[in-house]
Amino acid sequence: MRKFVLLAALLAVSPAFALSLNPESKQEARLFNQFLKSVYAQRSEDPHAFDELEKTLALHPDSKYLKRLLVSQALADGTPARADAYADFISQGKNEAEDWMVYAAYQWKKGRLEEAGEAYEKALKLEPDNVRILYQYVLLLSVTDLDQAVEKLLSLAQQYPSLTSDIYTEIGTLYKRANQLDKALSYYNKAVEADPSNPQARLGRGEVYEKKSQYFLMLHEFEELEKMGYANAGTLSRMASVFLLVKDWPKAEAYFLKAKADDNGDVPSAYFLALLAEEKGDYSRAIGYLKDSADYDRSSSKWLQVSFYLQRLNRPEESLKNLEQAYKKFEGNVEIAYFYALALNERKAYKKAARVLGKLLETNSTYDEARLQYAFTLESLKKYKQMDSQLEILLERNPNNAPALNLYAYSLAQRGLRLDDASEYIARALAVNPDDNSFIDTQAWVYFKRGNLQDAAELLRSIPLETLQANADIAYHLGAVLFELGDMDGARRYLEMSYKEIKEAEKLYRKLPPAK
Repeated sequence: MRKFVLLAALLAVSPAFALSLNPESKQEARLFNQFLKSVYAQRSEDPHAFDELEKTLALHPDSKYLKRLLVSQALADGTPARADAYADFISQGKNEAEDWMVYAAYQWKKGRLEEAGEAYEKALKLEPDNVRILYQYVLLLSVTDLDQAVEKLLSLAQQYPSLTSDIYTEIGTLYKRANQLDKALSYYNKAVEADPSNPQARLGRGEVYEKKSQYFLMLHEFEELEKMGYANAGTLSRMASVFLLVKDWPKAEAYFLKAKADDNGDVPSAYFLALLAEEKGDYSRAIGYLKDSADYDRSSSKWLQVSFYLQRLNRPEESLKNLEQAYKKFEGNVEIAYFYALALNERKAYKKAARVLGKLLETNSTYDEARLQYAFTLESLKKYKQMDSQLEILLERNPNNAPALNLYAYSLAQRGLRLDDASEYIARALAVNPDDNSFIDTQAWVYFKRGNLQDAAELLRSIPLETLQANADIAYHLGAVLFELGDMDGARRYLEMSYKEIKEAEKLYRKLPPAK
């Protein structure tokens, strides 16, 4: 008997025994299911929510409610143009406050502020106690009529005493945005007086103090926020900046570290902590701070700074690799290209440096420092004709460009050409900067090439010993001059400083007689 009852129940729910729906009922079912699907898409913030709502409207084309939802969704998606086809919902029958509020927001997005204001007024007339509508309306008024916005907010404060501190804070913020700082401060003061524990009021007041350059008052407000547990990376890093102003480095660092603890990628904290670490000579830590910064991948200056720190850590290969990556990453960046070329020249990768500098000058023809570096690179590649043309461009722009004059004079002397021109160029360079040791060296080398050995030796001996020890080229030049003068012991001393770096010095060193 139980088996028969079970079979009867199964037959009852079987499709073969189900009652068929009429076409109207089927349409309602499809509409209901599609509506649920679109609602779910909205609630889950599905990017296809607008499309699902359009499918729902296709099943019920005259629905005022669905059109309003489509307008709202288009505004939420930041695509107000998609709402245009459905904004006519406002002319379909009787409107509720919600209808007017959505329509006002649509008009605002389209830039029709007067129409938006009228729509908000109609919404408020229907629901005068709706705080959400009033806040939106006040925000619109703050764009068009600040005094009217304040008046509306003050009336709201009378109606809702519990919101007094928040409303005063909002008024303070409106005046702060309008850069009416004294009025902003007065309302923030009222907000704090109404509720001393209101963090937004204290934050606003602190920001006004900051704008008025009253940094210690700002610091007091942010310290109160910290005590209340409302400190964040923004307030903490600004507090640190105040301590920087008064050169209290330990407190500045402590607060920047607090800011970093709140937000590991905080940009101001990363920048200043790196500088503080640099001041201590802790370049590894400085690199770590910069790489933690939220904007590191977008900041060419931070990539340059990291390369600089790697150089300080005596890691030139890593520094060059970092610059190479930055050059590819920040294509077209002038500073990156320039410093990458400098690093390539430092590594004697002259061909690659010439390509980088040539490309840079195609789009930045007035960048004289890059052109000078390009001329140096061409000189190193022995492309003298091209180098001469680059130097001529520089000297045509500025006849007193001392580095260009020096390079031109040195190159001509090195080639043994136009020594009269070389003498003139180096004289002009020394007139601009008579104490530059590299210029003095060039003058001595011109003397040497003209056979004025004593004058050359006298000039080179005037250069400090520490400069000679640090500069293999100058040491080689003095060694070569002394060799020609027959002072083999003196020549040996200076050639030993240079022969490991300069081939010509090595060749000359081998010609020295055995030491006594």
